[in-house]
Amino acid sequence: MNYDEREAFGLQRRLSCATAPRGEVAITICPTLACNFECPYCFATRGRGKMSPEVQDDAVALAARMIDAAHAKKLTITWFGGEPLMATDVIESLSPRLISLAEARGCEYAAWIFTNGYLLSEDVVDLLLRCRVEHVHIPLDGVGATNDATRRLVGGGPTFDRIIDNLGLLKSPIRTLIRANTHEGNVGEIDELKKVVLERAEEAKIDLDFYAASLVDVSPADETDSPMAEYAFHGIEVALRPESRHVIVGKDHACVGQNLWMVAMDDEGLLYKCGGKLCGQPEFAYGTARDWDPANPLATASNPDMLSKFLNTAVPSPDDMCYHCVWLPLCGGGCPQLRLFGKPECPAYRDDPEAFVLAMHSRISCR
Repeated sequence: MNYDEREAFGLQRRLSCATAPRGEVAITICPTLACNFECPYCFATRGRGKMSPEVQDDAVALAARMIDAAHAKKLTITWFGGEPLMATDVIESLSPRLISLAEARGCEYAAWIFTNGYLLSEDVVDLLLRCRVEHVHIPLDGVGATNDATRRLVGGGPTFDRIIDNLGLLKSPIRTLIRANTHEGNVGEIDELKKVVLERAEEAKIDLDFYAASLVDVSPADETDSPMAEYAFHGIEVALRPESRHVIVGKDHACVGQNLWMVAMDDEGLLYKCGGKLCGQPEFAYGTARDWDPANPLATASNPDMLSKFLNTAVPSPDDMCYHCVWLPLCGGGCPQLRLFGKPECPAYRDDPEAFVLAMHSRISCR
């Protein structure tokens, strides 16, 4: 089989994997893109409002269309932002409607929230429980002043101590995940951060997991002065930590971008195939929650090329380097957004298979 034949075969497989009906529909919803933090590497637009009632109606209608087209048995909602806890009224308004929709269609319902953790309170946690949010994901950039240097309040101000205190509010059945955003400036503190977080979890008797993941440059290739580049870290040390989820076991898609049944929606109802880096940037939207129908995905997309570009990054990747690499499909094909718009990166373990094997062995031994 020559390269062109391999590419055609790969495209057919990628599209069939990405668009086949699935058992789960997942929607990331940004009730607002405003934030009380000013992290220098964040993509979020500050100062925007929150999701209107009309856009909330569109979100429910989109969820219904996706469940029906996918014949789904599960609906997963992820609350994202900005800082979603700056729009708790939207979460409280939308959640019961989405829960009722799932129940009416015989679907399991699950919900996550990605938050900086600063605005957590007893009342907010009670709201999250009413809204069936059972997973709370909080990033930290280090211990004390190291964290506060980057995860700082708008206008300046520390955040670490308050977030650590707030962890104690997240009682069962909520499960807390702490992500250590790791870069060259804080890699030496990750073990200390883990100790602080786990001690707090034990003290408060909460269900908590900790993992490290390296920050990478997510700026377009021609924006070399992007703030994110300042915190890029590509070393193997973080990627191969036993607790890190950076080591991806091969699967049929690497992320939201490669699966038709996973979408990200901003506060204005625009849809994206990358919630973590592109949400809120209209030039990267592929459609709207009001009009897009997964039963006819390209015809109802306002920017069908953007949708197909992401779906086409699913493994096997159509480039010769990937085809001849022993790590495909274990690597998951890498980040689709970086492949399309940034600086494509291979896993840190690509050139050090011995370190990868030892890290995986350590991971297995810890189970």
